[in-house]
Amino acid sequence: MEMCDIVSMCQVCKEVASKYKCPKCRIKYCSVGCYKVHCQAECSAPSVDPTITLDIFAPGKKSHQQILFPTDDTVMPRTLEKLRNSQALKTLLMNPHLREMVKEVDSATNAEVAIQRAMMEPIFTEFADVCLSIAEPSEHNEDLESDEDI
Repeated sequence: MEMCDIVSMCQVCKEVASKYKCPKCRIKYCSVGCYKVHCQAECSAPSVDPTITLDIFAPGKKSHQQILFPTDDTVMPRTLEKLRNSQALKTLLMNPHLREMVKEVDSATNAEVAIQRAMMEPIFTEFADVCLSIAEPSEHNEDLESDEDI
């Protein structure tokens, strides 16, 4: 069984992929039946504070940033700093067409559709690849290697 299969498994019956999370304790479950079984046991909110406080160090500066509701998609400040300092991104963003596309995606009411449309453009795909190679270097390199095998 792969690691991603284990992570998405129902934590009540441990037989089926989970589809839901308990609103109190965030345990993963697959069905109403499993939710009822889970609720019969004592369910309580996690004791850990869901916020993350980050100490951000920049030359000559120290600041704190609180992320109130971190998710799997939360980009940490250190990664944002790497993106900000990337010469490859700065060069790509000199293209006015790419800048306009980024603005459209950012202001779209349906971001998923806007990104799908933007990804049809080679310049936006290149932009996304550079962002991913900076934000998730090891994962991005593995994806590129597997694409090359195809």
